[in-house]
Amino acid sequence: MIRLTEKQAEALTPFRLSPDSANSPLSIDVIDLLDPKKAGEYLAAVKEHIGAKDEKTAASILVKRYAFLPVIYLYSMTAWNLRLNISHENLSLEGQEKGELWLPAFRFKSLVGECAGADREQWREESIRALFSGHVFPILDNIAKEAKISKLILWENIAIYLFWLYETVLPGETSAAEQAAEDFKFIMEEASGDLFGGYNQNPLKRYHNEKIFVGSKGKLVRPRKTCCFSYLTDSGKRCGTCPQICKSL
Repeated sequence: MIRLTEKQAEALTPFRLSPDSANSPLSIDVIDLLDPKKAGEYLAAVKEHIGAKDEKTAASILVKRYAFLPVIYLYSMTAWNLRLNISHENLSLEGQEKGELWLPAFRFKSLVGECAGADREQWREESIRALFSGHVFPILDNIAKEAKISKLILWENIAIYLFWLYETVLPGETSAAEQAAEDFKFIMEEASGDLFGGYNQNPLKRYHNEKIFVGSKGKLVRPRKTCCFSYLTDSGKRCGTCPQICKSL
């Protein structure tokens, strides 16, 4: 294991990496999200804070915020060939309230990573398994049970940010562009379902549909297949790829 440099840590801050604890009632050790009672209490706190209509809405918004942990991890994997230590015990979700916005950040107790070996393809497969099957799936599974929400919605909440990372962020970084294309292809087209937590098929692949041109936005947009319920919070806003909005355009 090697410790990330200050420069690397700084590069991850736009993806909501934080070096500090936040004095917030919405901060939680990630390991606690695997405890049904604690996860239920946390969902209730999130529901109240964002004015969610119900627990399903709170769970969806929580996972949309949590999706930045895979972004941090995959950016490090692709750009630096580093597999971060994302054991549940090594992470906390730090509540950060900015006015009406709730944009929690991630704090690593030990910000360290393991370098890729001589066989990067095998290392990448192990890295994807560690992220999705080892870390993400247990959290999604517990939150889905507590909120009685479909995991299809939660997986798409993660997928949209992976699309953003690999289609927008990493292609703009010359040194990582080629590797990004290869890694994205593996994640979306080649990775087997078992890398994501006991699935027969890759749960992300279904969301990688074609983009459509939306005149009001003046750009191509990939409509969501599921609704994230963001309009059922105090903000009342629908997300930019809302299936209902795109369907009417």
